[in-house]
Amino acid sequence: MTPLAGDVLCTEVAPRLQSAVPAAVNFVGCEDAEELVQDGTAMAAKMMCNAERAGKKVTRSATGRLNEISAGNIAYYAIQHLKSGRRSVGYSSADVMATATQLKGRTRLTSLEEVVASDEETGGEIFLLHDVLSDN
Repeated sequence: MTPLAGDVLCTEVAPRLQSAVPAAVNFVGCEDAEELVQDGTAMAAKMMCNAERAGKKVTRSATGRLNEISAGNIAYYAIQHLKSGRRSVGYSSADVMATATQLKGRTRLTSLEEVVASDEETGGEIFLLHDVLSDN
């Protein structure tokens, strides 16, 4: 990454991600805004490196030239990736615990402390999920 691109990443892209991610991206599991901003910054850095390898110049603002990519475009597409469940470490919809699978509603994580049933005959004893799954 060129020094100009690094400066654009720190001064233009990262602040845009910090302001937009908490409002625009759904959190999955224990994710928080700070973690997703870091993830988005890593994805934006990779996008900028790939653009420079392809011969495009990274700029602070859009100029309309064909061989240039602006900081706003980088931030926009990083946010779109985060919204769809992509993360800097990968994108999987086959893994049960992956963010893409959970955002699509195919799975959901359940705590082992969740109440499964209560037994009215024995005085309302509560069965938790870990009690049902334990082996006697």
